[in-house]
Amino acid sequence: MNEAFKDKDKIEEKASDFVNLYEKYKFIFENTNDLISILNEDYEFEFINEYAFEKNLRYSKDDIIGNPLLSLVHPDDVNNDVNITKCEIISNTNPLQVRLKHKDGGYPWFEIRGKSFKDKEKNLKIVVFLKEITNQKKAEQELLESEETYRRITENVNDLIYVLNDEYEFEYINEHIFFKLLGYGVKDVIDNSVLNYIHPDDIETALDTFNKRFKIDGQKIELRFKHKDQNWIWFDCRGNTYYNKKGELKWLVILRNITERKLAEEKYKNLFENSPSAILLIDFEGIVVDTNTTSNKLLGFNKDYLIGKNIYDLTEIFPNEIKPYFKQIFQASFKGEYPEPIEIQIENNDSRSIWVNLQASSFKIGERMLLQFIFQDITEKKKGELLEQQFKEELEKEVQNRTKELNDALEQQKLYLDQILKSSQFKTEFMSTMSHELRTPLNAIIGFTDLLLEGVYGELNDEQLEYLNDIKSSAEYQFDMIKHILDISKIEAGQIVLNIQKFSLNNMVNQIKSSVRALYKKKGLKFKIKGLDSEKEIFADPIRFKEILLNLVSNAIKFSAKGIISIVVQEKYDHWLIKVRDDGIGIARKDFDLIFKEFKRVDSSYVRSVPGTGLGLSLTKRLVNLHGGEITFFSVLGVGTTFTFSIPKKL
Repeated sequence: MNEAFKDKDKIEEKASDFVNLYEKYKFIFENTNDLISILNEDYEFEFINEYAFEKNLRYSKDDIIGNPLLSLVHPDDVNNDVNITKCEIISNTNPLQVRLKHKDGGYPWFEIRGKSFKDKEKNLKIVVFLKEITNQKKAEQELLESEETYRRITENVNDLIYVLNDEYEFEYINEHIFFKLLGYGVKDVIDNSVLNYIHPDDIETALDTFNKRFKIDGQKIELRFKHKDQNWIWFDCRGNTYYNKKGELKWLVILRNITERKLAEEKYKNLFENSPSAILLIDFEGIVVDTNTTSNKLLGFNKDYLIGKNIYDLTEIFPNEIKPYFKQIFQASFKGEYPEPIEIQIENNDSRSIWVNLQASSFKIGERMLLQFIFQDITEKKKGELLEQQFKEELEKEVQNRTKELNDALEQQKLYLDQILKSSQFKTEFMSTMSHELRTPLNAIIGFTDLLLEGVYGELNDEQLEYLNDIKSSAEYQFDMIKHILDISKIEAGQIVLNIQKFSLNNMVNQIKSSVRALYKKKGLKFKIKGLDSEKEIFADPIRFKEILLNLVSNAIKFSAKGIISIVVQEKYDHWLIKVRDDGIGIARKDFDLIFKEFKRVDSSYVRSVPGTGLGLSLTKRLVNLHGGEITFFSVLGVGTTFTFSIPKKL
């Protein structure tokens, strides 16, 4: 009896365990989100987890039980996938994907798996698990559409596009462009290393960039790729790295054909290096970025010294007078309208002065716009011009000597020459007398006019003041003209003797600045003095020296509407060099020959508006020559003018 009770207890315990297990699995089936059903051998529903069916398809047990599974499957999925109608659904390793009809009419996607078993009556049953994958299918479809879109883009751009694995092997190419540019198809390159197609000289650059994974923002390199016909094609190469779904490193690389550009650059480089002219390439900030071989020969400075320096800072080569021209070039570059070439004198590394013709232009190298300064050596041409001038002078001397010999031989000619000399002397005496006679009444006119203007004889109305100012201005103009004519006549007659003295150059320049202060202040000009930081003394005629410098400074002020008037003093080995520089209207090249001629003035509206006799610069040149010096000028129309004269240290 005891054994029977024990067996009964065990049976009850086992039954209780089975009940608990059943309740446990029933709870799981009823509350899971996946659809679970049991089908009979005719694929008809015998059991469903109603909660999941109602949640996913809105069906109750009454709607489903007894109906075949195929009644819910989308017709297209029944026709396309025969496994759904056979027991093979049970043994499929990979789940099937089908659409099931929703009670509201839609067809959400499900992943279907099956498992067969036999009940206690040995009847075949099938457990079917259905998991909704609608969102997954939608994402897959969007991905396919996206991939198709990008595939169409990559196949229709003009750039090469390829993907490499971590062994640098091709995994993808846009075949149409690859074939068009390099002659290769997919079978030629896929699974082959990209290094097999890169020029040997470029492999190190390519590997370095690949290893850095194009880390530098916007990094690009230029590589040569081998065409199927064994030619080399230049490409501009950009890229990026990424990891695929499996976490594998990939390189996405885009190449643009730049062969034509490289050929053009190579052609320019050959012309650039072999040009007989010196060429400096300068960016729009004034920095020298490259020079050719001729630059080293002409300027005496090598490429390493020039590159990286600002053109304005190369004072050891270019004089200050050229800087306004540089500025004009940079301003004109934005319009592409460059000024005419100019001839300037520069110094090379051997401190040797050379003459060059300078012209400028702009052009594009790759994606960079640069200015091109071309310096053509014209020193020999200038020497030829100097020799020609010397020849003319020698010829004139020879003619004079011949004339003298002829005069000595011919008494009648001597008499004729005597008469000429007497006439010349008479002219000089006449001019001197007339100048005295004319200046005396002019002094009286100016003096009495000043008294009237000062109101000594009573107040004047506005009209009287205007007339008297006109009288004074005209009288002073006549007085200056007569004075200049007299001085020129005396110089021609050899009657002016210089009174050479030693005097302070600093004091003289400061006196001139003070005397013209009212003039340049009235026009809003600035006045600068350079080169007189320490006390300088000079041997010259102080009166005539002051007249020379005052004439040049007055002219600079007269023909400047804005900017700076500068006096620059430079002490050389055997002479003084003095420059008077302005930012005025400048002088056109066609008018250069008129500057030192008597009674000649440049024909322009501005010049006509400024009073002048046309004698000042002519007299100035004679006074400089009388000191044994020379005077020259450099001018660019619309930029300014620099007059330079020399005074020997020993007269």
